[in-house]
Amino acid sequence: MLTKVNSRMTTIDDVYDVYETLDELELFTDAVDRWDIDAMERLPEYMKICFLALYNSINEMAYDILKEQAPDELKRGDVSKSVQCYMYETGASEEDARKYIAFLIDETWKKMNEEEKIANSPVSGTFIGVAMNLAWMAQCMYQYGDGHGAQDRETKDRVMTLLIEPISLTKKTHAFQFEM
Repeated sequence: MLTKVNSRMTTIDDVYDVYETLDELELFTDAVDRWDIDAMERLPEYMKICFLALYNSINEMAYDILKEQAPDELKRGDVSKSVQCYMYETGASEEDARKYIAFLIDETWKKMNEEEKIANSPVSGTFIGVAMNLAWMAQCMYQYGDGHGAQDRETKDRVMTLLIEPISLTKKTHAFQFEM
């Protein structure tokens, strides 16, 4: 992995030192800062290759690290639950621990939804949208327990309701009915 990082650093250094104009370098820097694959479209052809190599390499390294961490967690057994950890650390009852964790989740959502922080973020809007969607998906999957391994059908029923079962959008008005 260090070899990949070193190789990319050398290439990027060469890009800045040798090839581009100031305007092109600013476009390249903006694309990297935003970490947005769509920003690559504004780059000259030779810079697209460099950006794509950097983008793919970094994402591949991140994937490899995360993939390696997941088996390590599985080897250790079930990952500690937030409620259980709080109970263990503070001696709280399960009910109090659940209330506290729910409070932390609510406060976190409030922070994540603060528009001025999002608007002033140096991170791309695309990345923020993906991160928010991931958080929503995680809450949906784990809000009532383990959404993947649970024996009950609650998560499956929720997904079916959200994605498969039709939602009636019939709206009645005075003398007639119409579909929205």
